[in-house]
Amino acid sequence: MGNVVTKQDSNDITQVREYHGFCFQQRRGAGPRLVMFHAPVHEILQWAAVGELGPNSRGPQREKKEARVQAISKFLSADPQNTIPSALILAFGEGNASFAPLEPAVPGSSAGKISINLSAAPAATIVDGQHRLFGIDSFDPQTHVPIVALLDADSVERAFQFLVINNKSSRVAATHTKALLAKMKGTPLATRLKGAKLAFDVEGIKDVDLINSDPDSPFFQTIDWTTTPQENRMVQATSIEISLDYIVGLGIPEYQDRDVCRSVFLTIWKAIKAYWPSLWVTNSRLISKIGIICLTRFVADRITNWADSDDLDIEVTDLEQIESQTKKIIKHMDMRFWTTPWSEKAQGGFDTNQGRERVMSAITQLYRNGKRDIAWYSDIDIIERSAAKE
Repeated sequence: MGNVVTKQDSNDITQVREYHGFCFQQRRGAGPRLVMFHAPVHEILQWAAVGELGPNSRGPQREKKEARVQAISKFLSADPQNTIPSALILAFGEGNASFAPLEPAVPGSSAGKISINLSAAPAATIVDGQHRLFGIDSFDPQTHVPIVALLDADSVERAFQFLVINNKSSRVAATHTKALLAKMKGTPLATRLKGAKLAFDVEGIKDVDLINSDPDSPFFQTIDWTTTPQENRMVQATSIEISLDYIVGLGIPEYQDRDVCRSVFLTIWKAIKAYWPSLWVTNSRLISKIGIICLTRFVADRITNWADSDDLDIEVTDLEQIESQTKKIIKHMDMRFWTTPWSEKAQGGFDTNQGRERVMSAITQLYRNGKRDIAWYSDIDIIERSAAKE
């Protein structure tokens, strides 16, 4: 932890927080001075802030995505060995921080102390690593993280570093991943990757496996999967895979992140399960393949369409908003739609492209009927009308 020190210069009294670190300049005679040190996240949040890029701001960062924050917190909770060694990149404005070498000076050493002016609000902006910072804070505010700080950085330097860092990074090539996992076969690596919620098709670590093995998942130990007890297998694995692929294909950049995609899917279905708990049983049409695929598609489409509206303030990765919007949708749907027999007129039943479109039309009509407060089965052609009741 950093020490808080009061310093007096002429008539000014300033409080600073000091940390031991190392200072160097990567380019001789050019570029910002860099300081490497570590600090607990709760202290960092006292003197650093996210400089978001917005209508009235020139900060470099993107908006915080709650789904990513929670994914990082879960990653750390999954295994005591899980750590995040990547450093936060912070930029200190001119005069907001200074570095002094150790006294007496040690030849060849760059060690010393960085002093952060606590009266500056904020002293530093987060150039890279905001989701790591908030995720670790959610896990344990006392956790220390490594930091690389840029001293006396102006807004141009902050924006430049943000763009370079985020456009130069790339995912590990699939061929490299497969080769590495194959080489490490028989070691604890696969178990740790699974616990960290990282999906790799090789080694059998799939999104479905993570959803089935997560105690917080509404589908925990209910998917027809090798690790699920036979008597608990109620949900087809393909229904999960197809639903996730649909969410990824919605064209929302944040949903390309599998952690975010899974979190959104699970949040939708947590809300559905909480609203209709009696339908979470074997042979329930709600959690059948067609039920999961079509209801996921309907809810996800509604939420993302609302998010595109200028009149609604909806963030597509805010899990609390995803949950509340799902509840708003579901409350207009009568549960009897899922318990009343369906008339499978289409050849091949409903698990075809044509059949799914018929179910989508029925779900849309069910929602409209609920909003208009008319008979739930009105104009729904896939149910057996003789069995429908008010």
